[in-house]
Amino acid sequence: MDINNLKAFIEVADKRSFSRSAESLHLTQPAVSKRIAALESELSARLFDRVGRRVHLTEAGNVLLPSARQISAELARIEDVICNLGQNVSGKLSIGTSPHIGVYHLASILKQFRATYTEVDMDIKFNNSISTLTAVEEGVFEMALCSMSGPTPGKLREIAIWDEKLVVVVAPDHPLATDENVNFELLMKCPAVLPNSPSGTRVSIDKALAKHKSKATVTLGASDLETMKMMVSIGLGWGCMPEKMVDESLHIINIPELHVTQRISLVRHQDRTLSRAAQAFIDTLPTTVI
Repeated sequence: MDINNLKAFIEVADKRSFSRSAESLHLTQPAVSKRIAALESELSARLFDRVGRRVHLTEAGNVLLPSARQISAELARIEDVICNLGQNVSGKLSIGTSPHIGVYHLASILKQFRATYTEVDMDIKFNNSISTLTAVEEGVFEMALCSMSGPTPGKLREIAIWDEKLVVVVAPDHPLATDENVNFELLMKCPAVLPNSPSGTRVSIDKALAKHKSKATVTLGASDLETMKMMVSIGLGWGCMPEKMVDESLHIINIPELHVTQRISLVRHQDRTLSRAAQAFIDTLPTTVI
């Protein structure tokens, strides 16, 4: 099986477009189509359906995709190991994480890593923790930094790094900001702006509320924490977010009964050998938090 055909298949599966895949692979669209046709011929199965301008994976394509990712990732790892023998740390390092972890926890670490390992090609993708964990399982990322709220799924291995405190916040001009009698019961009756499910942060919030056999009155859902921060800051409801994200646009409300924390962990696949770049990145993390 030709690895270039597999790589073309993965690109088309990810981008759902032959033209965009051709641009990414620096090939012509007919060349990409030819590679897919060769792979389909070899497997005696159709891998994509073309419906109008849309490209969809067939059942066979969905079966092939996880294995194709694993094969491609393993070959990339082998190339990386061989290229780095006796040399400086180089190659590609693919990391998945969420925007708030990247901004509020990783910025200084990434700066230090970039200054030390100038030959490493860093590929950092941002998404919610649930999607990022799935991508690590499928071999898309070599490792991830995620907010975790339960056991590590499947064959993933976890190293807990930070314990992050979440606080209840409202806009400075929100009625709850000046109410001296605000308590847990009153808070639950007020409109809330929380992250959409599924997300690691939302699961942590819901678990903390469930200890009181309660649920928030969620009137608006946010796709990410920065969006939630904006919506809370203009008075659309109360929110619950990492304390590191709070600035002058928000007011913290102390609710003694409500303790919300989430752990941020480094996650990798237990069957995947770490590249030198990945190991160097782990070594860059402060020893006090590993």
